[in-house]
Amino acid sequence: MKGGGVRSKTSLQLSVERGSPGALMAALAPFKEAGIRFTDIQNRALASESKARHATVFIDVEAHVDDAGMKRVLGFLGSTLPHVSVVGSWRTPWFPTEPRHLDLLDQQCLTAGEDLLDDAENPHPGFHDEVYKARRREIAASARSHRHGMKIARMRYTAQEVATWTAVYDNLAHLFPGHACKQYNAALPLFAENAGFCRTELPQLQDVSDYVESATGFTIRPVAGLLSSRDFFNAMAFRIFYSTQYIRHHSQPLYTPEPDVVHEILGHVPMMADPDFADFCQKIGLASLGASDEMIEKLGRCYWYSVEFGLCKEGGGVRAYGAGLLSSAGELKYCLSKEPKLLPWDPFVAAEMPFPITKYQPTYFVAEDFRDAAKKFEAWLDAQDRPFSVEYHPHTKTIRTFPKSAAELLGEKRK
Repeated sequence: MKGGGVRSKTSLQLSVERGSPGALMAALAPFKEAGIRFTDIQNRALASESKARHATVFIDVEAHVDDAGMKRVLGFLGSTLPHVSVVGSWRTPWFPTEPRHLDLLDQQCLTAGEDLLDDAENPHPGFHDEVYKARRREIAASARSHRHGMKIARMRYTAQEVATWTAVYDNLAHLFPGHACKQYNAALPLFAENAGFCRTELPQLQDVSDYVESATGFTIRPVAGLLSSRDFFNAMAFRIFYSTQYIRHHSQPLYTPEPDVVHEILGHVPMMADPDFADFCQKIGLASLGASDEMIEKLGRCYWYSVEFGLCKEGGGVRAYGAGLLSSAGELKYCLSKEPKLLPWDPFVAAEMPFPITKYQPTYFVAEDFRDAAKKFEAWLDAQDRPFSVEYHPHTKTIRTFPKSAAELLGEKRK
């Protein structure tokens, strides 16, 4: 990642002698000598200290407890103050704070893109097709050249690519009325009218992006292949959805080993036009900013069991809203059969549950509705250990961070 790097933070609780001139300045001086920057200082007397000799001071600094300078400071404070405790210490991965920062990502794809893997157990249908691989390289190069603020390049899809799209479209269209959720079915005719959805032609990403933006503020950005979960989720914080433009191999139109334009356009995008669903997706994105690798894995599972393979209650029954279901005729029928296990949507459970990627899901989560899904997700987020909160400003499309002070963190631990 070109914009990489790590931000460090430590929150401390100190006790300094009350009424002693310069006591606080003396406690802070070692930080300055070590070149450690303060981000928050609160001198707050606790109720139990109203008549005590010492006062409590909460300090946030830009350093980690394992840093050499921080170790020296803590050693000095421990030998001179009556009480020093580390409330928390974190290393936070770099994250974008405005959409143009997404240009700093190098779009290093985990799989697919123009490099197809010849997996003996799960061979890619197009691996030995040099014409197909050359086409994938062409489309991937176009995505890599895209920058924030540019119009998305329009693809001239071949007759073979259009035929593949038509085969998938026809296979799915008759299933949507009885298997897809009402929000999806309401969106399809609007996309046909405003974004070029039809069985005989692949929609152009720019047309799709323009319509989704008018509905919920989400926009589409082209991508060369499957990104890391962190990069993908970070973009959703700005209501930006990464989409491929290449299509699966024509020899197996009903199968793809990785996301393609069918999965993105038929599976994901129509749901992005629903305000409640769009808000839910953005919450996942905001939670990913600066998150630990462990947290990203948990978010990935929550995303998998909701945005990719989620079900919801509707009209006394259950319907699909996950893109992995809405873009696969086989699994769309399977998920509403009596074979899989259905659980109520619970991110506390989903975040810890592994999932298979090469076969139908044995378990699906059923949400009451998207607002309820978001509410439960927020409750799960509140239970996670995060040293700061983030806020999205829709007018400027920027992110502001609000570090939790040592006092706030200590208060949470005492609850």
